[in-house]
Amino acid sequence: METLTDLLTSGAAPWWAVPVGLTAGVLLGVLATRIGARPPRRNAAVAAPLRAADRALQVRFLHAADSVYNHLFEADHSALAEADLTEALQSDDLHLRSVARGIVDLDAIVNEMRLSAPDPVLAAAVALFGYLTAVSSDGTDDLDEFRDRYLTRKSAFVDAVRAAHPPAGPVPA
Repeated sequence: METLTDLLTSGAAPWWAVPVGLTAGVLLGVLATRIGARPPRRNAAVAAPLRAADRALQVRFLHAADSVYNHLFEADHSALAEADLTEALQSDDLHLRSVARGIVDLDAIVNEMRLSAPDPVLAAAVALFGYLTAVSSDGTDDLDEFRDRYLTRKSAFVDAVRAAHPPAGPVPA
């Protein structure tokens, strides 16, 4: 077997083979390095674990929504229809003021969710917030229908959170 210098000096290899071989080696090395340095792809079907901050935000949202819901049952619906948000926040009526404060809180929480929540969770939160806002500004005559629609939207929000962040282990019965 001949040495590399013997092969290069003899007529066995064309003169351009060495530069082409070196160039191909460098290109393959760069390509392999880039592929190896790429972060692994995440499967879109695998849900991310629920972070403590997201969980706290979702619990705050549910608490504020339940508070608005409960105060809407007790509020004077004629006063709800007549008062705007600024008046309601300054009202002497505890229920009217609590509804207005809850709507402001829900708005802030939904804005936080716009930054970090998955799309299905955000859509369900916006639907529940929009419903409570509409009922608080327009009032309602049918409290049974109001309760049913609220519970449907609340369940949709909880289901969206659970679908986006399934529990880590088995859920106790």
